[in-house]
Amino acid sequence: MINRGKYNIESYAHILNTDRSILKLNPIIEKFGYSFMCVTASEFEKEFSEILNIPKNTERKLTIIIGREQHGISHELHHALIHNPVFGLRFMHMEYPEIILLKKNENFELTGGFYDSSIEMNAFTSFHSFVSDLLLQLRLLKAGEIFCSQSFQITSETRQISFRRFEVSIGSFGDYILNDVEVDVLSKTLKHNFESNSLTELAVKNFNIVYNLPDGRIRFITLMTCLESLFNQGKEQIAHTIARHLAIILSKNKDEFIENYTRTKKLYNARNAIVHGSEHKGNLVEDYLDLAEKVRKAINYCNKSELSKEGLFAELNTRGF
Repeated sequence: MINRGKYNIESYAHILNTDRSILKLNPIIEKFGYSFMCVTASEFEKEFSEILNIPKNTERKLTIIIGREQHGISHELHHALIHNPVFGLRFMHMEYPEIILLKKNENFELTGGFYDSSIEMNAFTSFHSFVSDLLLQLRLLKAGEIFCSQSFQITSETRQISFRRFEVSIGSFGDYILNDVEVDVLSKTLKHNFESNSLTELAVKNFNIVYNLPDGRIRFITLMTCLESLFNQGKEQIAHTIARHLAIILSKNKDEFIENYTRTKKLYNARNAIVHGSEHKGNLVEDYLDLAEKVRKAINYCNKSELSKEGLFAELNTRGF
């Protein structure tokens, strides 16, 4: 909380496991009223130290030198960083220490009035909704453990955090790095609000939950649940039904269909083995990444307006090889 009074409030989300390539999205998301920014260690000390509960203090001595560019930070911020399990140690060992923030470009004012709390909450809810939808769309494009560690509102005047929400974080790594081709794809597909249809709604929720799961086996099982919710219609021949429909979506010819069908059945059998307590045979990380990519393609294919499961099956049945 902040002291009563008039304040200009800025809204940010701290984004983990990406780099400066994410700034390529700014021309796209600026039309929605948002932008990414990089914050160097010196700027972190000056403007955003309260992310780690270190109040702004211009009189602190910058006794710790980090990074190739020799940024100075205070002992207090250094101590907070090295004890932060989410990003602190990684930040300290970066050649160019910096954090990535997603910013809402338009600020709002608190006037010290009775309705300040509702104004603040409404602004935060709107901002958090955009952050969540943006991360989901980025995750549906490609692999990479992109996270939001916290969303917060901070005063322009005192740099005090007035409202904050910590997100679930398991400290996972796997950088999300965008190339120009991927940015071009996002320029055509990225939306302010992500909308799933009745067919993909459950699959999308399960897919997003995966990023908060610490156990690779549980991740694998949950991803397969995404495919079950998309492609399964009954209790009979579940593996065959999922493998057939997914293979049709993924394949351009008969040879690719056979390869994708066989691979998907193998992945489903691996899911069964994990569920029933057997040891996973093979490389779990490679199988997880392969399955995750297949789920991305399946969700993106199925997330068409008003597409039902019956309509999907009818469409796929016309595409036999």
